[in-house]
Amino acid sequence: MDLGAARVEITQTCGTLTFPDEVDLSNGEEILAQAIRLLDSGAPALILDLTDCAFCDSNGLNVITRSQMRASELGVPMWVVLPPRGLVRRVSDVAGLQRRVAIAPDVTTAREAIAAHG
Repeated sequence: MDLGAARVEITQTCGTLTFPDEVDLSNGEEILAQAIRLLDSGAPALILDLTDCAFCDSNGLNVITRSQMRASELGVPMWVVLPPRGLVRRVSDVAGLQRRVAIAPDVTTAREAIAAHG
Protein backbone atom coordinates (compact mmCIF):
# COMPACT_ATOMS: atom_id res chain seq x y z
CA MET A 1 0.00 0.00 0.00
CA ASP A 2 1.49 3.30 -1.11
CA LEU A 3 0.44 6.29 0.98
CA GLY A 4 3.21 8.56 -0.23
CA ALA A 5 3.39 11.31 -2.75
CA ALA A 6 2.38 11.10 -6.37
CA ARG A 7 4.85 9.95 -9.02
CA VAL A 8 5.75 12.81 -11.36
CA GLU A 9 6.53 12.55 -15.07
CA ILE A 10 7.33 15.63 -17.12
CA THR A 11 7.40 15.76 -20.91
CA GLN A 12 7.46 18.65 -23.38
CA THR A 13 3.67 18.49 -23.71
CA CYS A 14 2.48 17.86 -20.14
CA GLY A 15 3.15 16.95 -16.57
CA THR A 16 1.58 13.78 -15.20
CA LEU A 17 0.97 13.08 -11.53
CA THR A 18 0.26 9.40 -10.89
CA PHE A 19 -1.60 9.10 -7.62
CA PRO A 20 -0.50 6.50 -5.06
CA ASP A 21 -2.69 3.55 -3.99
CA GLU A 22 -4.56 5.70 -1.48
CA VAL A 23 -5.15 9.40 -1.07
CA ASP A 24 -6.42 10.66 2.26
CA LEU A 25 -5.63 13.11 5.04
CA SER A 26 -2.12 11.68 5.43
CA ASN A 27 -0.93 12.61 1.93
CA GLY A 28 -3.53 14.80 0.20
CA GLU A 29 -1.79 18.10 0.95
CA GLU A 30 1.57 16.77 -0.26
CA ILE A 31 0.03 15.62 -3.56
CA LEU A 32 -1.74 18.96 -3.99
CA ALA A 33 1.57 20.76 -3.40
CA GLN A 34 3.16 18.59 -6.11
CA ALA A 35 0.39 19.50 -8.57
CA ILE A 36 0.62 23.22 -7.80
CA ARG A 37 4.43 23.18 -8.13
CA LEU A 38 4.12 21.43 -11.48
CA LEU A 39 1.58 23.97 -12.73
CA ASP A 40 3.51 26.96 -11.37
CA SER A 41 6.72 25.69 -12.98
CA GLY A 42 5.17 26.19 -16.40
CA ALA A 43 3.82 22.76 -17.34
CA PRO A 44 1.85 23.27 -20.57
CA ALA A 45 -0.82 20.74 -19.44
CA LEU A 46 -1.53 18.53 -16.44
CA ILE A 47 -2.77 14.96 -16.16
CA LEU A 48 -3.81 13.56 -12.79
CA ASP A 49 -3.66 9.79 -13.21
CA LEU A 50 -5.80 7.86 -10.73
CA THR A 51 -5.60 4.57 -12.64
CA ASP A 52 -3.91 2.70 -9.78
CA CYS A 53 -5.57 4.61 -6.93
CA ALA A 54 -7.80 2.19 -4.99
CA PHE A 55 -9.02 4.65 -2.32
CA CYS A 56 -9.64 8.37 -2.54
CA ASP A 57 -11.55 10.26 0.12
CA SER A 58 -12.55 13.92 0.12
CA ASN A 59 -8.87 14.89 0.37
CA GLY A 60 -8.27 13.33 -3.05
CA LEU A 61 -11.26 15.15 -4.51
CA ASN A 62 -9.89 18.35 -2.96
CA VAL A 63 -6.54 17.76 -4.72
CA ILE A 64 -8.34 17.42 -8.05
CA THR A 65 -10.63 20.41 -7.54
CA ARG A 66 -7.92 22.76 -6.31
CA SER A 67 -5.54 21.62 -9.06
CA GLN A 68 -8.26 22.39 -11.61
CA MET A 69 -8.78 25.83 -10.10
CA ARG A 70 -5.06 26.63 -10.39
CA ALA A 71 -4.85 25.18 -13.90
CA SER A 72 -7.80 27.36 -14.94
CA GLU A 73 -6.16 30.45 -13.43
CA LEU A 74 -3.07 29.73 -15.51
CA GLY A 75 -4.96 28.75 -18.67
CA VAL A 76 -3.48 25.24 -18.54
CA PRO A 77 -5.58 22.28 -19.74
CA MET A 78 -6.02 19.52 -17.17
CA TRP A 79 -7.34 15.99 -17.51
CA VAL A 80 -8.14 13.44 -14.81
CA VAL A 81 -7.67 9.78 -15.69
CA LEU A 82 -10.25 7.62 -13.93
CA PRO A 83 -10.81 3.93 -14.51
CA PRO A 84 -14.34 3.13 -15.68
CA ARG A 85 -15.11 1.09 -12.53
CA GLY A 86 -14.12 0.89 -8.92
CA LEU A 87 -14.47 2.80 -5.68
CA VAL A 88 -12.57 5.89 -6.82
CA ARG A 89 -14.78 6.18 -9.92
CA ARG A 90 -17.96 5.81 -7.83
CA VAL A 91 -16.83 8.45 -5.34
CA SER A 92 -15.94 10.79 -8.23
CA ASP A 93 -19.30 10.20 -9.91
CA VAL A 94 -21.25 10.82 -6.69
CA ALA A 95 -19.29 14.04 -6.12
CA GLY A 96 -20.08 15.19 -9.69
CA LEU A 97 -16.42 15.49 -10.60
CA GLN A 98 -17.15 14.98 -14.32
CA ARG A 99 -19.06 18.29 -14.30
CA ARG A 100 -15.97 20.18 -13.12
CA VAL A 101 -13.00 18.50 -14.79
CA ALA A 102 -12.23 16.72 -18.03
CA ILE A 103 -12.22 12.94 -17.49
CA ALA A 104 -10.35 10.40 -19.62
CA PRO A 105 -10.41 6.60 -19.34
CA ASP A 106 -6.63 6.29 -19.71
CA VAL A 107 -3.45 8.36 -20.02
CA THR A 108 -3.19 7.83 -23.79
CA THR A 109 -6.64 9.35 -24.33
CA ALA A 110 -5.78 12.28 -22.07
CA ARG A 111 -2.53 12.93 -23.94
CA GLU A 112 -4.36 12.78 -27.29
CA ALA A 113 -6.91 15.30 -26.01
CA ILE A 114 -4.11 17.61 -24.84
CA ALA A 115 -2.39 17.33 -28.24
CA ALA A 116 -5.67 18.17 -29.99
CA HIS A 117 -6.18 21.14 -27.66
CA GLY A 118 -2.79 22.68 -28.27
